[in-house]
Amino acid sequence: MKRILIVEDEASVREGLLEAFSEKGYEAAGAATGEEAERLFSAGGWDLCILDVRLPDMSGFEVCRRLREKSSVPILFLTAFSDEANTVRGLDMGGDDYVAKPFRLKELFSRVQALLRRSGQEKGDRFLSGNLIMDLRNRKVERDGKELLLTPKEGQIAWLLMNAWPYTVSRDELVRCVWDKDGQYIEDNTVRVHISRLREKLGEYGGISYFAAVRGVGYRWNVPVEK
Repeated sequence: MKRILIVEDEASVREGLLEAFSEKGYEAAGAATGEEAERLFSAGGWDLCILDVRLPDMSGFEVCRRLREKSSVPILFLTAFSDEANTVRGLDMGGDDYVAKPFRLKELFSRVQALLRRSGQEKGDRFLSGNLIMDLRNRKVERDGKELLLTPKEGQIAWLLMNAWPYTVSRDELVRCVWDKDGQYIEDNTVRVHISRLREKLGEYGGISYFAAVRGVGYRWNVPVEK
């Protein structure tokens, strides 16, 4: 049974989500503040966190930043903000997806299931590329012997591009494989933010980025891969 932590200060929304997810067969627990969320999260065992942006003691962005220091568990933001700046900020803090309020339960369930499906997929073998070692079966990525903390989606993107080397992965294929099979909820900005954040984390090898955009096509891994 998948365990979901729901961080929402509005009691009626929180209780409604707890009931809805329980009826769907999830084990769900709720937190009304960022401090409470950190305490519950530290106990471990969570598969996903649904995180409201507006909390009484700290912003959801700050909570996300703190959780990301401890874990790569998928984080889905609930936000009343729909502008690009706040969307980018949430993803930059380590969030994997977001749903704007007011939302439909059907859409929220779809986003949650996609995140859980992608983060729980059996990954390929140990890949070597430059000074990067990626063992996604054990969810471990190292560069020069130092472990990198990638979010589930960042790991999926890296694995997809490395597995396809030396060929290019189209943008549509990337969306279908990393987010959802039909990509119906994915905006271009969401993809760009994840790509930018992953590129920054991986750094360069021999003066070149590990992967690059191929204009009008998609993305291609640059450094030879040993599988």
